[in-house]
Amino acid sequence: MRRAILLILALTLSSFGRPVSGQQTSAAANASDLVGTWTLTTLERGASGESTRVPNPRGMLVLDARGHAFEFVTSLAGQRVVPGTPTPLPEAVATFSGYSGFWGRYTVGADRKTIAFRPEGAISPQMMGGRSFSRTFSIDDDRLMLTSIDEPHAGGGIRSVWERVPIVDGLSPLYRKVVGFWEHTVEKRINAATGATISETKRQPSVIVYTPTGFVGVHFLPANRKPFAQETPTPEEARAALAGYIGYYGALNVYQGLVFHNILGGTNPTQGTTLRRFVELNGDDEATVRLPPGRNQQGQEQNTVVFLKRLSGVDDMIGRR
Repeated sequence: MRRAILLILALTLSSFGRPVSGQQTSAAANASDLVGTWTLTTLERGASGESTRVPNPRGMLVLDARGHAFEFVTSLAGQRVVPGTPTPLPEAVATFSGYSGFWGRYTVGADRKTIAFRPEGAISPQMMGGRSFSRTFSIDDDRLMLTSIDEPHAGGGIRSVWERVPIVDGLSPLYRKVVGFWEHTVEKRINAATGATISETKRQPSVIVYTPTGFVGVHFLPANRKPFAQETPTPEEARAALAGYIGYYGALNVYQGLVFHNILGGTNPTQGTTLRRFVELNGDDEATVRLPPGRNQQGQEQNTVVFLKRLSGVDDMIGRR
């Protein structure tokens, strides 16, 4: 009897100091633990033991329960580019390297320690065309650590640390309808006076993501981009990769028929810009985003309307609570 009591006491004492159930690590992490919105806190480049911390990184990572992923990352240097200003060729590679990001699919490995990503669209054409890459991951409470394995443009390796963003308090029914991954299907320019379609644009795979955490992310790719000849782009290739590319993440405000994108980091537009967009939900799975009216080169007043198809919804965007 005394031996049994001592054994119970020893087992009880040994339980102190173990991680509590809310502190998930890579050994216990499930795919559902990854679901949510994450903002970047630390970015390091280089081999282990010789890595260099990137100053003032910015970024957002969104993972949903259907296996969709969105990532946008930039550094302070990348924020100094003025949209619409031609980038001198000697600076084009440096400007291009100040950004990274993609959207597409992800799967968690059977070991629950690796994530495989397959980009549908990306800032770098080198990451597209069916190419996949992997990262190791670990989760400690609301902190996510990712380390590159075979990632394009990773050089000696990339290590990033992210923090989970909480869900907006009291999501309204309207906000819940807006939330999700939305794929770009077609973009029309419509004559404001007659309603006639002036032109239509189809992009390489593009997406808008609205999160239940109060963020928005956009990857809009121009059509017919070509991969680089080598892993590192030439100045001309780097400049062409960013030409016509719209990519950013920011804070989101939702109103009846209207949303505001407050840019926190982006290739075009850049940090500090606020975009006003008119949103119309067509049933559960389709939406249109209308830009403020403008004029084309012929002086016609026109509306640009982006047509979207839902890939996921609010229930897919909320992970563990």
